[in-house]
Amino acid sequence: MAGPAGLEGALAALPEAKRELARLMLAARRPVPAHPAPRSGAGPVPPTALQTRLWRRERTHPAVATGSHALRLTGPLDPRRLDRALTGVLRRHEALRTRLVRSTADQPRLHVDEEPVLRLTRADLTGFTAQAVAERTALQLTESASTVLDLETGRTSAFRLLRTAPDEHVLILASHLAVFDGWSSGVFLADLAAGYREGPDALTPPELQFPDYADWQHRWLAGPDGTAELARRRAVFAADPPAPRARGGFERGHLPVRLARGPVDAGLELGAAEGATPFMTLLAALAVVLARRDGRTSVVIGTPAAGRFAAPLEGAVGQYTTVVPIRLDLAGGPAFRELLHRTRTAVADALAHQRLPVDVLFGDGTPPPYNVLFALHNYPAVPLDLPGIEVGQLPGPPARHLELYSPDPAAALACVGLVERDGEIGGTAEYNRHMATPEDVRGLLTGIEEVLDRAVAAPGSPLVTARH
Repeated sequence: MAGPAGLEGALAALPEAKRELARLMLAARRPVPAHPAPRSGAGPVPPTALQTRLWRRERTHPAVATGSHALRLTGPLDPRRLDRALTGVLRRHEALRTRLVRSTADQPRLHVDEEPVLRLTRADLTGFTAQAVAERTALQLTESASTVLDLETGRTSAFRLLRTAPDEHVLILASHLAVFDGWSSGVFLADLAAGYREGPDALTPPELQFPDYADWQHRWLAGPDGTAELARRRAVFAADPPAPRARGGFERGHLPVRLARGPVDAGLELGAAEGATPFMTLLAALAVVLARRDGRTSVVIGTPAAGRFAAPLEGAVGQYTTVVPIRLDLAGGPAFRELLHRTRTAVADALAHQRLPVDVLFGDGTPPPYNVLFALHNYPAVPLDLPGIEVGQLPGPPARHLELYSPDPAAALACVGLVERDGEIGGTAEYNRHMATPEDVRGLLTGIEEVLDRAVAAPGSPLVTARH
């Protein structure tokens, strides 16, 4: 029998179908590392589990996976220089040059195009009144968020450059969520600034590309380590019932949310004294709210995580975000201090398993055991250093987090995303109109405030988790 080197050498002589089978056989004989590494060869690879779900959903829901970002650029912008920088960023990141192509078995495969395609439209609004400029800019932002992007054709990004004044522009990016996550926006902007300042040749490829990660995920899940981890994690949630689906399916709603600083600040101080991060403290309080609502002594809450569990992944554009289900045990009516310690352990354990996609963990057609997602965002701030130009971010359109983060949006109630900024903790909540009302969602936030207020007043007293 030929050894691995002999098998590799014989691949080129095989017909395409047999060549793919031989590659799979060879991959199965190699141990899969615990972290992604550069893949061998540049051929197509299977998409990630999340990409496959988005690919299937966009067949019936166009633009469902479109995200949009906007920047205001004040100063003497050089449009040609900007074009070259944008093209350089597309060339640097394989994720922005990928297409999902169906194979003969109707299974998608990631193909990387050699050359980038910059899709950029321009509009000069300098002849309009200030009010008309504002209205047309707002319309462009709305249209960008509804841009129909297509994984199969590779049309996964589209830019708009609006000239709103002689020395002012608005740059709008529409990106497909299958190739671009929240962390990617920081990577993209840093690369754009470097390409504008130093030229596109300064943008060398990152150590790892997104297809490297997709290839690794597929092989790891099929290997013994991934199979064993999947079995262990499924056992953790075996006793938790799946979330009920709304009869009407899924219809997106949004509302701004904010936490009152008084009880929250005191609660965060209590958490810090017990070694809990702000996220852990707020999560523990939310667990009490949900336990009371459902009459249970354990709850599962999903939290989006960046998914960049290996340092080389931090510099690459791609969709690495994963949802980590966290199971919190409130049995025995613990005091809030005790619950904080349980939460610390539960969060650390859950994050240690973020390599496991939620679409695989709960991918058998049954909804996951959580219907509330909670996040305290901490994407790194990226100063966009363009020479002679002041850069500001414009408010974006409402997010599409539930369809991105939930394997079954009809079983989702709400995704609450908070950020601490300028002394306030607030953000937006996306919810399913067939599952909840705005008052239901606000009730989660007021419930957190109430739990923290009582915990600070009596940190050693047992928590009341039954319905009341």
